[in-house]
Amino acid sequence: MVDGAPYLMLGAQSGNSSDWPATLPQVWPAIEYLHANTLETPIYWEQFEPKPGQFDYSQVDLLLAQTRQRDVHLVLLWFGTWKNGSQHYMPEWMKLDPKRYFHVVNKEGEYVDSPSPLCTASLEKDKKAFTALMNHLKEVDPERTVLMVQVENETGTWGGTIRDYSPEASKLFNGPVPPEVLKAMDKKWARPGANWQAVFGPEAEVYFHAWAIAKYVGQVAAAGKAVYRLPMYVNAALHDPLTAEVPVTYESGGPTDNVIPIWKAEAPAIDIEAPDIYLPGTKQYLRTLEVYHRPDNPLFVPETMGSPLAARFFFSALGLQAIGYSPFGLDYRGLVPRYRARRIRRMRSLIQRHKTTA
Repeated sequence: MVDGAPYLMLGAQSGNSSDWPATLPQVWPAIEYLHANTLETPIYWEQFEPKPGQFDYSQVDLLLAQTRQRDVHLVLLWFGTWKNGSQHYMPEWMKLDPKRYFHVVNKEGEYVDSPSPLCTASLEKDKKAFTALMNHLKEVDPERTVLMVQVENETGTWGGTIRDYSPEASKLFNGPVPPEVLKAMDKKWARPGANWQAVFGPEAEVYFHAWAIAKYVGQVAAAGKAVYRLPMYVNAALHDPLTAEVPVTYESGGPTDNVIPIWKAEAPAIDIEAPDIYLPGTKQYLRTLEVYHRPDNPLFVPETMGSPLAARFFFSALGLQAIGYSPFGLDYRGLVPRYRARRIRRMRSLIQRHKTTA
């Protein structure tokens, strides 16, 4: 509900690097041409907190002003600790101190390009920065230009590392499964004190990593929501919902459909676990919509292929009461003109068709 009326997000997500003063002029013409009613666009932690404790609100304010001029709404994407499994949008002063803001360790004892969910130093900094963002929105956006906030971006770990294998993480993995996880995953039969491997078998490491990341992100979301209660969601880089995918080849630890209950238990401040759908097969795509459409989880597709390949699934999402649908990269930055025009025309036709039938 927006302004007292039902609101379907006919969205478009800008490119990852399109939210800058120099590139925003290449975003708005596409949004206007599409007749989209919602823009999803990032807020970069590295820009937002260039020095410890010094917050730069200029980009947020610019976005709000330009959005209001066009009578559309915003969904802000917090590129904080995680962005596609890495920490590349952390402030530079954190990247230059890897001992304090440490990464995941693989089985060989090497640090990999992914932040550790057990790093309390990173967690505390992220909580403070995200709280500053939400507090600023509360102060400057009483008209609710911003509808929702995405907390982090495609959390998890790539590169064949299923979980953090640091001594601290392994100690927790070999320790008892938290009772809320046993309840969420319907493992109440497990003997008291049973460890992750004993309870979950081949899926134990994936479930453990999901628990650790969900707990981290849940604390960030709760800190922000404590000052401003906007709806919040997390997005998932998916695994194939038609296969078990063991051994794991996808981004482990994020809110994939096999661990949604763990995320619900450990991150209650998150309102929606949402799929970023780039699976090309019809059966895969439709199954993904189905598994994220749950009684405790409204279906929201915040990111999908910005091409005719995905456009046809928009109506399938509506059939499952989706609250929004947002293809990725629908701006005029960096696209081949012929492909750009064809893609934009297809999505514009889709939105207009929905408005006519509605």
